[in-house]
Amino acid sequence: MQELLEKAGLSPGETAVYLALVDLGLTSVGPVVSGSGVSTSKVYSILERLIKKGLVSSIAEDNVKKFKAESPNQLLEYINNKEKEVQDVKKELEQNISKIFDKIKLSEKQTVTSVYEGFKGMKSVFEKSLDELKKGDEMFISGISKSTEEIRNYFIHYYKRQVKIGFRVRAIFDETGEEKARERKNKLTEFRFLPKGIVTPATICVYHNKTIIQVGNPAYILTIVINNREIANSFKYNFDAMWKIAGK
Repeated sequence: MQELLEKAGLSPGETAVYLALVDLGLTSVGPVVSGSGVSTSKVYSILERLIKKGLVSSIAEDNVKKFKAESPNQLLEYINNKEKEVQDVKKELEQNISKIFDKIKLSEKQTVTSVYEGFKGMKSVFEKSLDELKKGDEMFISGISKSTEEIRNYFIHYYKRQVKIGFRVRAIFDETGEEKARERKNKLTEFRFLPKGIVTPATICVYHNKTIIQVGNPAYILTIVINNREIANSFKYNFDAMWKIAGK
């Protein structure tokens, strides 16, 4: 019975006190403490909760407050009330769940910035881009940094996988990037070059809501990923302006 009452929503203390009253009948607090094993300091608050739930009633007899368990039918009434409360909460949640989704969407618009160090960190960022970009998507790249043979070979392979996926790349390099452009050229990639004298030591890649900034030198590469729609759009606008002045 104790397990059943706890499943119905009563706490262990409430269950012990209620069952003690079932056995004792109308009684004062002392026997309830002895019969339930609940301390005197806790039994009064438990009795008050049971009274509020309609499972216990109290009367004053010879100036002594006494308690008794109500009819077992009150247990069913208590369960019915709990069920109604759950249904009311469910209905209210269904009515307001769109607000929760709106809050989630709002949080997704907040800026999330991640920083990666070294070649492995940089590689993990661009590998993720291959998972996120789909056929027909476009990546915008401006700038080109110095690289090691390991980095060079990685991006030659990256552009081969780009073609298999089917997303387009538009890239703007400075004059130092002509050789790398030839290595990476394919049917879905278009390169343009900035006027001589303009050097771009950092690389900026933009796709979807992400902006990837790669800085440093071959010995120490730092890759920063910013996930924010407004920032990505700002870099795209800058890219379009540079694209117009860059030569083929």
